[in-house]
Amino acid sequence: MQEYRFSEENAKKTIKSQMILKIPIILVALLGGFFIANSQNGGMIFGNFLVLTFVIIISGIAVSIGLIFGIKNGTKMLMQNNYKLTEIGIERTTPSGKIVNIYFDKVDNYKSFKKGLFIKAKNQKILIPAGLDKFDELSELILERLK
Repeated sequence: MQEYRFSEENAKKTIKSQMILKIPIILVALLGGFFIANSQNGGMIFGNFLVLTFVIIISGIAVSIGLIFGIKNGTKMLMQNNYKLTEIGIERTTPSGKIVNIYFDKVDNYKSFKKGLFIKAKNQKILIPAGLDKFDELSELILERLK
């Protein structure tokens, strides 16, 4: 039985790439919130330069703090994920202690793509992220057993 985990460096890299993808969504949500607040307050936010500057600075600080804490917490969560390769299948243990087992003979579908390896059985799914330590070795072993 072999175990695979994230190193702190790889976990942080993976989380940062996920956070970068979320920044445009956050910015659109902020702008939408500004426009709604502005329309509800009779144009007070965009009409007053001081209020607009204050709101932008506070929002920027809040988003930055949120991203920093998100990266820290996400890194810890990824480092707690554990993937075990056994003779009969693959097992993933989540930070909450939930265990997902997929046996090689029960695999319905699998797909290898840029962000990782997706394995699906009847009632179970596992995504093995490409940022995982020794991902190439693990995916090679899994694909070899699935063929």
